[in-house]
Amino acid sequence: MDEIVSLTRDIENLNLADSFICAPEDTGQYLRYGNNSLKLLHLNIRSINCNFDGLLLLLHRIQSHLDIIILSECWLSKCPSLPSLPGFSSYASDYKSQNEGVVAYVRVELSCDVVFPTFDDANCLLLKIDDKIAVVALYRSPSIKNIDRFLNSLDYTLKQLNSFSTVVIIGDMNINIVPNSKDPNSDDYLNLTASHAMLPAYVLPTRLNSCLDHVILKSPFSAVSLVLDSLITDHAPILFCIAMSTRPKSLKSTTIQQDIPSMIQEIDKTDFSSILLLTDANYAALILFDLLASIVQKHTRKVNIPNKKRIIKPWITPGLLKCIRHRDKLYRRHKKKITTKSSKLPLLAIVIFVITF
Repeated sequence: MDEIVSLTRDIENLNLADSFICAPEDTGQYLRYGNNSLKLLHLNIRSINCNFDGLLLLLHRIQSHLDIIILSECWLSKCPSLPSLPGFSSYASDYKSQNEGVVAYVRVELSCDVVFPTFDDANCLLLKIDDKIAVVALYRSPSIKNIDRFLNSLDYTLKQLNSFSTVVIIGDMNINIVPNSKDPNSDDYLNLTASHAMLPAYVLPTRLNSCLDHVILKSPFSAVSLVLDSLITDHAPILFCIAMSTRPKSLKSTTIQQDIPSMIQEIDKTDFSSILLLTDANYAALILFDLLASIVQKHTRKVNIPNKKRIIKPWITPGLLKCIRHRDKLYRRHKKKITTKSSKLPLLAIVIFVITF
């Protein structure tokens, strides 16, 4: 029961990220949260030894203050020591085959705990920032076709992060999640992340026509994802920026009113015989849906909410709002009486003084 309540709360607070494709030099046009944000870059570097110079050139082109850089498919077996990056601390995951490994470069002034969790059929680094943001950096090799063990490890890891308001999964999963993907693993993977109130921050292609490099997000904060049009390898770099605080929400000024009795009355009078004669079930369902939708729309209207009835907080009911306003009215009336009495005191004192003397 507690898990359902927690999941419902996370879904209600969920913010969807904006996503764009742009050149590295144009990222400044989209990174709109200023210094009060966390910026992450992910790149499938396909050998950190061979392509680190390309990464440095990319960072120069971006010209943005990055907080975390995640590199996947690092070929750590061929890399006895990690290349240094001024201003960053470096961390490396374990690896099994020659092309595996995840590396994280974390800006030195960023308060971050790095954990090395046990993870089946993938390389993983877990970054925890101020007990509020968790970043799960992953690389899953395409050579492993069965993803059951991978999903079990991911599920276990995410369950340990329920207390974090923002959770980011970032890396190369080698699972194609573009719309209408024919990848047999796509549905199971997305269903699992959705069960933790996490959704893809984008479904744009990152390698040819496939979206293999992911940012999966749960957060109440605004975010933007940029697929960079610059290929160091055959995977596009991903720049992800998330605000560290929420913007104040404007009060709801309109509401939807539906005339349910009129809907029922019109549905009772509607002739559905033509739909019942159709032999194609899918087409019949589509026609029925369109017909019912038109009836609902006909008896639905948007109504402006008067200022005095606008709800400031979700827990404030219209009745409670009325009581609050009545309380404030009584207070103003009481305050006015006190002010009036106080203003008469000097005149009364003068009269008493004159009579006395």
